[in-house]
Amino acid sequence: MNKRERVANTLAGLPTDRPPVCFWRHYGPLQPEETVRQHLAFFEATDMDILKMMCDEFFTYPMDENATPEEILAMRPLGRDHYYVRGQAERAGQINEALKGEIFTLYNAFSPYATLKHTLGDEKSMALIREHQEAALHLLDIICEDTCYMIEAVLKQSGTAGMMLPLQGAEIDRFGEEEYRRLIRPTEQRVIECAAALSDTNLLHLCGWDNIPNRLEWWDQYPAKMINWDVHVEGVDLAQGRSRFPGRVLLGGFNNREGTLLHTGTKDAIQTETRRIVSEAGREKLIVGADCSLPMDTNPRHIRWVIEALSE
Repeated sequence: MNKRERVANTLAGLPTDRPPVCFWRHYGPLQPEETVRQHLAFFEATDMDILKMMCDEFFTYPMDENATPEEILAMRPLGRDHYYVRGQAERAGQINEALKGEIFTLYNAFSPYATLKHTLGDEKSMALIREHQEAALHLLDIICEDTCYMIEAVLKQSGTAGMMLPLQGAEIDRFGEEEYRRLIRPTEQRVIECAAALSDTNLLHLCGWDNIPNRLEWWDQYPAKMINWDVHVEGVDLAQGRSRFPGRVLLGGFNNREGTLLHTGTKDAIQTETRRIVSEAGREKLIVGADCSLPMDTNPRHIRWVIEALSE
């Protein structure tokens, strides 16, 4: 069974020779050619079934980070022809062309709030939302529109199968439910709907990057074939995820953080944990991966050890 067949069967709930594997990492804000080269090198070194593309040169939204609320209110979407939109589709297309259809690929599309936070920083973005809501909502709308343009371009032009949709902002100590539904949810939901309209093989990533539990119930009904959450932050293991997210393909199992097993463990320990993950979650509709991005210095051989254990 080849990689694409293995993923297709998993998504359909059909038998496979083993669960597919998908881990991802950041690469840094590199030149386009180096971004492509690093993605291909990561795939070659790991031999995974799914490659989640992450082009860090587009990690932040192109704007004046010191813009005043008045200047933000005068901003307009960048549009389909802007490099922020066009460049991401081009980069995904270059990676997919080099892979020659061998592997199932996803491309990253942050929620507008997550993009805002990455662009301005946590403190400045929250200050904008708290103190200048009209400007904040206008900026979220602009980011949302350009993100939807990007999703459309990636899915229609680059040969990418689906989007990975990371959500942030539902930490238990950040927003109240009414605030979240009024300020954050509308643009977040529009981005997810944009992806769902163009692909039925998207991955919803409920991000626990800040090590603070999220209110998963604010997110878990969004449409997506696959779902991934931070098992170790949320306290919801894969077995519990079967009932929490019924019918979904679950992706995860390993802790992604520095110094944890996948990062520093021995072959025997990593393979023992791989078997435990599958025993806990069951083989059906399971993709073995991690809570979030791996440290950039994770040895690709550790991922091959996971695949080797799954192939026994």
